[in-house]
Amino acid sequence: MERETETDMFGDGEASYDAVVIGSGYGGSVAACRMSMAGIKVCLMEKGRKWEAQDFPTNSFNILSAFRLENKNWGFTFGAKDALIQVHQQDDSLAAVACGLGGGSLINAGVMVSTPVRARRNEKWPKEWNNDWEVCEASASTMLQAQSVPVEFPNAKVMGQLATDEIEECCSSSIKLSINFDSKEASSNSMGSQQIDSCRACGNCFSGCPYNAKNSTDKNYLASAAGCTIKTECEVQYVVRNLDENCDDVDGMNKKVSRRWRVYLNDVDYVLCDFVIISAGVFGTSKILFRSARRGLKISDRLGSGFSCNGNNCAYLAGSSAPSSSYGLDKSQFSKIPFQDRPGPSISSSFTSSLGFTIQ
Repeated sequence: MERETETDMFGDGEASYDAVVIGSGYGGSVAACRMSMAGIKVCLMEKGRKWEAQDFPTNSFNILSAFRLENKNWGFTFGAKDALIQVHQQDDSLAAVACGLGGGSLINAGVMVSTPVRARRNEKWPKEWNNDWEVCEASASTMLQAQSVPVEFPNAKVMGQLATDEIEECCSSSIKLSINFDSKEASSNSMGSQQIDSCRACGNCFSGCPYNAKNSTDKNYLASAAGCTIKTECEVQYVVRNLDENCDDVDGMNKKVSRRWRVYLNDVDYVLCDFVIISAGVFGTSKILFRSARRGLKISDRLGSGFSCNGNNCAYLAGSSAPSSSYGLDKSQFSKIPFQDRPGPSISSSFTSSLGFTIQ
């Protein structure tokens, strides 16, 4: 796996690939991995930087350096452009996205739940998908090394009591996390994944795992993408058709190879390719497509419509008679608190109501 920055990606000639993947989250990393395994010459471009475990914040003060806020109504921006957590606010809407190699997998809770049967029955899914659904889910679970939570942490006990007392016909549902709980010092699998350490139950999953225990996509899919060129700190601006015959690529055999697309990083520098997969998240993908449309790319008039979140609603509970003590720990606190009494992963329990909603 090659890693380059925006400053060193252009030499004397033009960069050219069979496919360019924009974004490195669950969409882009899987696409880059599978195409690379198939022998396709792939370049993955990521706006953010590579985050190491020690780079992630573990207290409220340090998180400010990893935070960016954009308020569209006030025209106000605070924080670095490549900040790990980027919050967009406009009117009564607020959205948080991740910026870094690994995308949203860097700052999520790593929850892995099989697709409910009722969701699979939706007629909008291609019928062919049902043939391989279980196989593909099993493959993802293996790659992300899903594991059950080994301990019922205190906040899970509190949630269990609240669910039993307050929610009618509610039952506990099992979940697995893409987090390593093995007591061994490091763990790896045969799929080419990088070694990871064991979870410390510090509760800091949402700000990036500072102890290298979460299986974010940079540690598995991208680590397995042999031959894939990965360019970090590289923000794609727009994509247009390559109409200039003089810009055809010349391969190692001095044979002309016509590439169909130009992927621009600014108004001058671009990369040539035959296929483009834009998986830069909801905001990033829409931004690239809107810019591309202004330069002649034909797109659907539905672009920008039908936005939604992951299907989640977040709530903050104050003044409860059963405090969950859901706060993250600093490394200095480990010696004072036994593993089973620590906060645990950000999400370690799940309860589903007969009405159809789930609380985690």
